[in-house]
Amino acid sequence: MCIRMLQILNTGRVYKVSELAALLDTNPRNVIEYKKELDELILDSFGGSGFYIETIPGRYGGYRLNGNVTLPSIRFTPDEKKSFLEASNYLSSRNDFMQKKDFELAISKILSTIVLDGIKKEENMTVINRYPLSMSQEEIKYRYNTLQTAIKAKKSVKFTYLTQKNEKKERLFDPYELFMYNNAWFVIGWLHSEHHPDIFWYKLNRIENIEMTNQKFTVFKYYNKNQYIDEYGFKNNGEWYHVEFIAYGNYASLVKERVYGKNQVVEPIDDNSTKVSVDMQNQENIRVFILGFGLDIDVLKPEWLKNDLLCIGRGIANKYSK
Repeated sequence: MCIRMLQILNTGRVYKVSELAALLDTNPRNVIEYKKELDELILDSFGGSGFYIETIPGRYGGYRLNGNVTLPSIRFTPDEKKSFLEASNYLSSRNDFMQKKDFELAISKILSTIVLDGIKKEENMTVINRYPLSMSQEEIKYRYNTLQTAIKAKKSVKFTYLTQKNEKKERLFDPYELFMYNNAWFVIGWLHSEHHPDIFWYKLNRIENIEMTNQKFTVFKYYNKNQYIDEYGFKNNGEWYHVEFIAYGNYASLVKERVYGKNQVVEPIDDNSTKVSVDMQNQENIRVFILGFGLDIDVLKPEWLKNDLLCIGRGIANKYSK
């Protein structure tokens, strides 16, 4: 257990005692004892030199390994070594990474075989998740684990689903695969329905009261996830529309940074305006996207979008002019 703890600390992060206890499947009191044993061992073996476990005080403190522990060497380039550290920092900071514990243990074993000369392990990457889910990671993980178990056992699940219309619907569902899209977890599979049985996908954070049944299922032979999902999102999520607009001011620069759909072409006009042509899906998503630019946009196509914006603008003016 001491060696495992040493491997975990060799990632360079500061770990709270409670974090180490969770990763080692033990209690915090044992972690403190492991540190004492390692301190004594290091003092006896190295005479006070080499590495030691540093205690960082304060709210964000914990244990950190001050120095490198090198086990049998694996050859990696400096950039490869740095990539491991950045991946560890990045994934540890996210609340939607379901395999965080397993990853921490795995990366600690890798880093324990690497001499990290010239690489500052204590410099953690700052990752800010804008608009994170309000749901706790524990609740998302419970749903994820329940679905993962059902997928492996090929058993149907029952759950209540909160629709976009804020209605709760009961579902009997055969889960095929879990996947992440746009920083949210989804499950895709077969929906049992009298009216419209078909392949569907559901967002995990909208699922409630999930439970695995004893009903076995078989994945349909014709099922292929690539028929429903691609790099742009869900294929069966409404008609595709060709959208053209000119963005002004700060947005003239910002629209150059991201891909908003298929066949995108970005044409700078001058320092203050940029034209974007792109194929986008789902009328409601397109409206919300365009409205986010406020008045700093001229929509050129399609005509229905220009008419919708005119109606929305008039409605907003009437609402707030009263």
